Amino acid sequence: MLLSLLTAPPVAEVEVEVFVPLCDNALIACGREPAGNPRSLETNLYWGAMYGAERFLSRAPGFKVRSRQDGAADSAVLRELVLERTAAPGERPVRLLLHAYAGDRIDTALEDFLRAAAGASQADLVVWAGHDRLMDRPPPRVESPAGATPRPVVVLACMSEQFFGPVLKSLGARPVALTRTLMAPEAYLLEALATTVARHGPTEATELRTALVEAYARYQRISRRSASSVFAKVPRAQEAR
Repeated sequence: MLLSLLTAPPVAEVEVEVFVPLCDNALIACGREPAGNPRSLETNLYWGAMYGAERFLSRAPGFKVRSRQDGAADSAVLRELVLERTAAPGERPVRLLLHAYAGDRIDTALEDFLRAAAGASQADLVVWAGHDRLMDRPPPRVESPAGATPRPVVVLACMSEQFFGPVLKSLGARPVALTRTLMAPEAYLLEALATTVARHGPTEATELRTALVEAYARYQRISRRSASSVFAKVPRAQEAR
């Protein structure tokens, strides 16, 4: 018995790739000027604020920052952040790669995200967390890489079922969590995703939706029923998987 435990293969790590276009007051109301500065990692609503991606996750229990790499001042990607979530018994370790895109380069972020969803990424789950740019403009033309496998996708953005859903379907990607209403794409939702992926894997749509609803209700201080209305219902075909 001891020998079998010593020789057991390591549990496979789950990889989650997250695209975070910084909030830009030129596109939406982000709050005070620093929160909507599209190139300020320290103050931006979606990155450096209390519930911003780096500030929140780097302090969340069980999460450790493994690396930070800053881009050039004029580049589209301002920072790449790698975090790991320590696995509890019965869980898988989760590695998150977050790309902080300048808010004024959100179109580049959108194209890169859609390519990743179409199969350019090798991550187990691909996530968009930010403004729904498809509410403002037509979808960019993105072709699926030859021989690539489209990825499971989560879009944390306002009304993503309506705006991202058809585009992702055309790319062959599988949405496992989308939204139906206006919402705040804040980092406690990323924490909830990582925890659920560690416990249930990256494609259990019902479990993912439940975790998102519970986190949103808690942090927004609203009822679970109200929070549930934010996230798209899981199609029966996915519930059965």
